[in-house]
Amino acid sequence: MKAVIICGPTGAGKSSLALNLAEKFKGVIINADSVQIYREIKILSGRPTFDDYRQAPHRLYGIMSIFKPCTLGIWRKMALETIKECERSGRLPIICGGTGLYIKFLLNELSAIPEVPPSIKLEAREKLEDLGNENFRELLSKNDPVSARRIKSGDTNRLLRAWEVLTATNKPLSYWHEQSRETESQHRFFKVCLMPERKALYSKCDKRFLDFIEQGAAEEARALDFINVSPELPASKTLGLLELIKYTRGELGLSDAIAQAQRTTRRYAKRQLTWFRHQLDEDFLIQNLRCRKTVSDCLKKIVNFLG
Repeated sequence: MKAVIICGPTGAGKSSLALNLAEKFKGVIINADSVQIYREIKILSGRPTFDDYRQAPHRLYGIMSIFKPCTLGIWRKMALETIKECERSGRLPIICGGTGLYIKFLLNELSAIPEVPPSIKLEAREKLEDLGNENFRELLSKNDPVSARRIKSGDTNRLLRAWEVLTATNKPLSYWHEQSRETESQHRFFKVCLMPERKALYSKCDKRFLDFIEQGAAEEARALDFINVSPELPASKTLGLLELIKYTRGELGLSDAIAQAQRTTRRYAKRQLTWFRHQLDEDFLIQNLRCRKTVSDCLKKIVNFLG
């Protein structure tokens, strides 16, 4: 079974692209967002709208209570079951979301690579500092040419990761990625990662939160506060929730709550950018969804992948 993964930071435009692909390829959009899975958080999680549901089938959105945390294992099991349902119905599974660990676990990349001892990590960093990034990358290419080709010389973290795994296991990173694929050989994934320029992404995040306010996010926060959501529950970490609860309690003015929530969201988006850049080997990278050629090239690659 073949499936497409659409991932990237919050506000990058994943849902829009997923809807586009679902229409073109008779797809079903499968949620890979750890907050959109909870039924009580519709607005602040940016869940699909009624029109979105009419445009394409959606699965795993708003299906669990916030009082029953969704673990990685629970989500992966549901996602794989949904992928099988798509196979039976002849539809393309399109996994869409920004929760990187969900994606990694679906790809079986969390447990496939053995732990790297701290001593090897220290040695790798010292070697890189001695040689410099470019020479270090050349050294990596002699032992792991696949990784060296995919990693830019300026990407220090990914260079180190590739060298650490090679040194610790005596096998290249590509070998371990292949092992992950073989454990779920019935599924093949084409990974599209949206990585907008930071300034553009921040602007989208700010506007998106203002849209949430217009849609009633403050009332949603008030309702969640009323049912006493424990700060220990994952749902309590929803972006903007804490700030809006403070507003509804009279502890913050609305403008201050919005400004603080936007800042929190931008910081989270920045961390996501870093995570996806270092943790995911995408098959296609999109930096600007408005670039028609880029989107067109992506569609062509997916057509070839689906074969």
